[in-house]
Amino acid sequence: MGLNNKLMRIIVITILYVFLLSLPIFEEVQYTVTYYVMIILLLPITIYSIIMDKKLKKKFYKRWQKVREQGFWINIVREGMRSLVFMITLVSITQFIVNGRTPLEIISKLSDSALVWISLFLLAFNIVVGVIAWYENEKRYNRIQYALKNSN
Repeated sequence: MGLNNKLMRIIVITILYVFLLSLPIFEEVQYTVTYYVMIILLLPITIYSIIMDKKLKKKFYKRWQKVREQGFWINIVREGMRSLVFMITLVSITQFIVNGRTPLEIISKLSDSALVWISLFLLAFNIVVGVIAWYENEKRYNRIQYALKNSN
């Protein structure tokens, strides 16, 4: 990763953190302390991903080399499920911390038809996300492979 790219990532991440840390000033947050603790806990993870970029790329390269052999559809389902779990977790945590609502409260207030439509939308959306993830992982794999061939 070039210095300019790394610097750009640091600038964007800094702006995002400033935004996240100042959000409770402009918007009411139900559990402010929990919100700040979660944001602060994300900081070491973010720093680690920037510092260990090369190592993480190599790890991805080795993993994707094996995973891609399992085929297109298996990976679509896997990536779609991963994004579904991530999305549900993120929305649940956000709703709880910001609005004080539990997932069960939210679901209980939905009508049966709304629940069916939301479920169908999430299913379709996550299939699309799975397809996008496949192609993005392939592009990333090919970029790393090209960089490895040219560095030797």
